[in-house]
Order: sequence, then structure tokens, then C-alpha cells
Amino acid sequence: MDPARAYIVSDLHLGSEFFRSQAFTAWLRQLPAGAQVVLNGDVIDAPEHVERLPYAHRQVLDLLAEQSHQRPVYWVYGNHDEGLHLNGAGAIRFVDRWSMDKRLLAVHGHDLDTVMPRHSAFKWVFRRLHRLLIFLGASRVHVAQYAKKWRLLYDVLNRHVAHNAARAAHELGFEAIVCGHTHAAMDTMVHGIRYLNTGAWTEPPLCYVVADAHSIRLEVYDGEAN
Repeated sequence: MDPARAYIVSDLHLGSEFFRSQAFTAWLRQLPAGAQVVLNGDVIDAPEHVERLPYAHRQVLDLLAEQSHQRPVYWVYGNHDEGLHLNGAGAIRFVDRWSMDKRLLAVHGHDLDTVMPRHSAFKWVFRRLHRLLIFLGASRVHVAQYAKKWRLLYDVLNRHVAHNAARAAHELGFEAIVCGHTHAAMDTMVHGIRYLNTGAWTEPPLCYVVADAHSIRLEVYDGEAN
């Protein structure tokens, strides 16, 4: 048992055709016994459709519920998880944030994003443009992956969330903070605070953070045991 070690992921988006269910299942099964698992938001793509998940995605939820009786499993709420009612959750603990002493704080990051909420009309148009392009034959990718083509705007969002995250961590007395939300994996210093983002499991690289008493590391899952 190793409850002092935690593995943190975000933005699985179960229910989305882009969720890498096989890779995530393999990753979850090879984690050390007893280590904590932190699902840092947007685990479900559309809460209203949670009862109609594809079979492979339902199996992921069942595996998480099963493992929650053998290891601590935390589900940090993200913006896509709002209104979620999950049957068969086992001993999964649903929380607004997770922390390891004062070393590391985990929040999804949507509450730190004041850019996108101010541009709801742009989001509406952007999502429909994305769907139209796919209909016309463009590559099928998650809308967040498509957004990365708009590099200037995407960089503004990433910097904005990172700076707000660093400010929040500093005010709460944490050395580091890990978020999701932006689907952009990174590990950087912002105003003296270490900011990590675990990206998403809808596109490579498939990233996670592993934290214990000695280190905090951003890792990429490549199918090998960790």
C-alpha cells in the first residue's frame, strides 16, 4: 500500500468518441497498489448522457468504482461534471479540490478561467464551425485539439489560467498547483509557483502527474509500467 503517492489525470471526457479508453484502462491497472488516484475534472463529457455511455467507457467507470474500495479515488469536479448524478460510484470521493499537504493543490481550472465565460457567443460559433469542418471532411478531432490551431488565442487562454492558478496557490500557501481544463500539458514556473497541467486523454500526449513526499513529476503514458 502506498497512499502517500498520488497519480493525477484530468479531462478524460468519457462519452466522447475521442477518449482513449484502452490506454487509460491499461494505465489505471498498472498503478502501484494503494496509491491515490485523482481525477481532476471533466471525467464525463456530457453528464446528461452518463447512463448512455459506450460500453468501453462504462467499463472505465466500473473499474474506477471497483478500485475505489482498494485505493483512495478522488473525483474533482470540472465544468463538464456539473449536474452529474452517478450510480454505482463505489467509494469514489467527490470533491471540489484535492491537496497534498501544502506541497500541491489540484483543481480543475474552470473557476480560474474568466476568458471563455466572457465569450460565450464566440464559443457557440467556434463549436459549430468545428462541426461543420468535420462534416465537410476535416480530420475528426476533439474541439479543444482543433482550438490549438488558433495558436494566439489558445496561448492567451493558457497564460490566463496559469497566472490565475499561480495566484490562487500562492494565496492558499501551496508550492505547486495542477490543473486541467485547457487540454495543454505543461510544467512551468509562474511567479515563483510551479504550475502543472495534465492535458487531456482525448489526444496525445497522454499525461499525468505523479506526486509523493519527494517529488512532483509530469509524466507521459506510453504503455510502459510506471
